[in-house]
Amino acid sequence: MAELVWSPRSLKDLEIIYEYIKQDSIEQAREFVNELIYETSTIIDFPYKGRLVPELNRDEVREKIYKSYRIIYRITETNIELVTFLHQSRRLIKQEYK
Repeated sequence: MAELVWSPRSLKDLEIIYEYIKQDSIEQAREFVNELIYETSTIIDFPYKGRLVPELNRDEVREKIYKSYRIIYRITETNIELVTFLHQSRRLIKQEYK
């Protein structure tokens, strides 16, 4: 079974999401971040179930949608790398993910 690896960017994104939601409610921020973490853990079982990232259209880069966030990940021979968490209202900048 592949290992789930968190990129530095994905960890930073999670922190930013937490800080943003925390402005309204610490409890909601904790709950939402925990839900996101749980959703990422489910990717391991069926990584190719996620759809291709439209901006990249590469088979190894997939995304899972959770609420208003895109969980973008890269599948390699040995692991699944969490690349970023991106709000659905934002587009992925292609040059950053080659």
